[in-house]
Amino acid sequence: MRKGTLMVAVAAALLGLGATSAKADTPVLGPSTNTVELRVVNNHASRVMVYVQDAQGRLHSLGRVASADFKILQIPGEIAAMGEVQIKIFPSEPVWSLLGDAGVVGTRGIALKLGDAVNMFVETNLYESQVEIQRG
Repeated sequence: MRKGTLMVAVAAALLGLGATSAKADTPVLGPSTNTVELRVVNNHASRVMVYVQDAQGRLHSLGRVASADFKILQIPGEIAAMGEVQIKIFPSEPVWSLLGDAGVVGTRGIALKLGDAVNMFVETNLYESQVEIQRG
């Protein structure tokens, strides 16, 4: 009887210590407040390089997306605030590739505001690639 009571007391003490030391951290979710989110789905046969062209015609590299991959990139708010931007995607094919000359997927000028999101779907046939803009 004494051994059983001791075991229950030890278990209760360990449970109490565990409950007081456990603390839940609240994760910070959502996009940064000073960027525009660019989501790229790469269905192309090779890796692609993603750029944004600002209103003054300068290209800014945003990153690379591997073949058959999805990546969320950020367009800095300073670039979006300059005026209309163009998103340009260049396939990065090796020299020995059978896909032929590399093309470019590009958008027309897009006026973006903070909180907007752009979805780019890059297809194997670059002419079938699509862009989708979500406002606010």
